[in-house]
Amino acid sequence: MIQPRLLLLGLATLILTLLSGCGDNSSDADAIPATAITLTTASAQQVEEIERSIGRLEADVSPAIAAETSGRIADIHVEAGDVVEAGDVLAVLDASFQEAQVRASEGDVAQLEALYAQQTARVERLSALVADALIPADQFDEAVAQREALGSQLDSANARLEAARLDLLHTQIIAPVSGSVERRHVSVGDFVSRGQVTFSLVAPEAMRVVLPVPERRSQRIAIGQVVRLRSIASEDVELSASISEIRPVVGARSRAVELVVKITNPGHWRDGASIVGDIVLDAFDALVVPPRAVVRRPGGEVVYVLDSAQMNVREQPVTVGLRQPNYWVIESGLAVGDRIALDGAGFLTDGAPVSDQSSESGGKSP
Repeated sequence: MIQPRLLLLGLATLILTLLSGCGDNSSDADAIPATAITLTTASAQQVEEIERSIGRLEADVSPAIAAETSGRIADIHVEAGDVVEAGDVLAVLDASFQEAQVRASEGDVAQLEALYAQQTARVERLSALVADALIPADQFDEAVAQREALGSQLDSANARLEAARLDLLHTQIIAPVSGSVERRHVSVGDFVSRGQVTFSLVAPEAMRVVLPVPERRSQRIAIGQVVRLRSIASEDVELSASISEIRPVVGARSRAVELVVKITNPGHWRDGASIVGDIVLDAFDALVVPPRAVVRRPGGEVVYVLDSAQMNVREQPVTVGLRQPNYWVIESGLAVGDRIALDGAGFLTDGAPVSDQSSESGGKSP
């Protein structure tokens, strides 16, 4: 029992000695160590108020190619994924029926042309006879009427021949635009009717981006406003375009207005891809600082302005306006050129001594 008591007394003596030593250096305890910070400068620059939206990419030209005549598919020249040029033959129908229609129409035209020529010659002969009063005038009039009737029949026969030839031409299903085959809807041997979709094409050059924006923002959006676009799949490419259409209907569920931006495909964007659109609502000159330079305190938002003579900082209340990811706009409380704490600002108080480490960190700025 004696040894533990001696140990306790020794510890108490040591503690008293240490406390007395601390009391002798009270001036050192009052010294506040400098806080290491980096600095930035409040600067003026043109800023943009952005409304960000994630939309979808659509082919601006994506025709569904329908058969323009009826028939059985005899041959198919392309498959899904193939690239085609405008005028390329995609498929061919069995043309037996259309060829027969053309021959029949040509026969009708030839017959009526002969009858019309014969009747025209008869009218010319009767014209001389009626002039000499050798035949009654009504006989001549009847011949003229018959010629006019044959002329009408000939016009109708020529129209039928033209339609038959067009049907024959339509037995070849042609690509109306250049693009790629998105889908083939028919196979060899299928019978297709006029108007039945046979192929779906996508023209990859002309595209449109559909961007939803909140209804409350619609009053600040107009055709022609600048939009910066990038694909989520390839953010290395950014396009700048303008709003070409504002769809008038507000979505019943989303309460959003849809904007349409027409673009030329930069080369690898695909139909259906997700696109990020930054819509520029406004652009103006303003005083800006990095967001992390602004500290929220119980009394509001502040920055810490450097007093380079004293190497301490002054707590300065500020009014923050537009907040963007890379900068915040300061509406009041700062002037251009003010140097303020950046890294380490959250650890400061009014009048705190600081140590500038900007040169070591590369001198970060907005």
